Amino acid sequence: MSEINLFKNLQKTNKVFFIAEAGSNHTKSLKKCFKLIDIAKNAGADAIKFQSFFSDEIASKNIKYNNIHPKFKKYGKNLYEFYKNFEMPEKFYPKIHSYCKKKKINFMTSVFGIKSLKISSKFSDIIKVASFESDYYELINEIIKLNKAIIISTGCSTNQEILNLRDFLKKKKYNNFSILHCGSSYPLKFEDVNLKYISNLKKIFKKKIIGYSDHTTSASTCIGAVAIGAKIIEKHFTISRSDGSPDSFFSCNGNELKFLINSIRELETSLGINKKIITKSINAMRKAKRSYYATKNLKKGNLLKHDDIIALRPSVEGSVKVENYFKVLNKRLKSDLKISEPLLNKHIY
Repeated sequence: MSEINLFKNLQKTNKVFFIAEAGSNHTKSLKKCFKLIDIAKNAGADAIKFQSFFSDEIASKNIKYNNIHPKFKKYGKNLYEFYKNFEMPEKFYPKIHSYCKKKKINFMTSVFGIKSLKISSKFSDIIKVASFESDYYELINEIIKLNKAIIISTGCSTNQEILNLRDFLKKKKYNNFSILHCGSSYPLKFEDVNLKYISNLKKIFKKKIIGYSDHTTSASTCIGAVAIGAKIIEKHFTISRSDGSPDSFFSCNGNELKFLINSIRELETSLGINKKIITKSINAMRKAKRSYYATKNLKKGNLLKHDDIIALRPSVEGSVKVENYFKVLNKRLKSDLKISEPLLNKHIY
């Protein structure tokens, strides 16, 4: 699938574009990056996504405003130090891109600033905008200038902010984008997932691909999102939950990622079309429906009474449909009917 035609192609089928979110779980190790790519490819993901940022474009150096959650103190005394520890080294990009190409999996990154965009956009035709940057119009505008496909998460946006984003993209006359429902809490509680909001996003962004970025520790939410129409799924994964990354504790491992993607692929096939169809295998089973059979020997000219016939399996070709029971009562027989013979349409007036 060509990246540039991603959204157009997803509109036409039940295919789900699955993004395996490696995030910063590489812990600045190129060897881990390659291992993460291998896991994503083996699991059946369409793309692997890393995060592109430099600490000076994502966090203030002003300590007064730079508090960090106590559980992340081990990664840095403040936000600036925290992000500094997980920057993707610039020299990694061409190597990772080349390895993804070799493995035939799309390379993507979330970008958090203009500097990281300039680097990552050389290697990816799909640019992800994270939930916290969904109103960072300066950045989104720079992506638009590059004519890149954009996927935007909305995890901490209010409904009004989402409407504002829609209006901004309309004003820019830019259509090459997709919106993901999301919940920006790590891990996300089930009661906070709110999958039904996907239907609202479909109404707000008419004819656009809507997806879901998951931060729960389960597969069920992603599967549920696909069932109600999500065409892009993003899920964090890691080599091991003890690999030293701040994202690892809510990420799935390789086996869980594979199970999730296999489940989604099964669901893709199961979704079908918005029309009742009788497949070849189902049609073969229609013989298990019922036909009416004579309960006794019946003579030509007899009026059919309730006690003369019984609905039994199997269905016989040319027989009176059981749904027509009330229409055939008191009809005359055109010919004799032996006990246990099916009542055919040709037998009655």
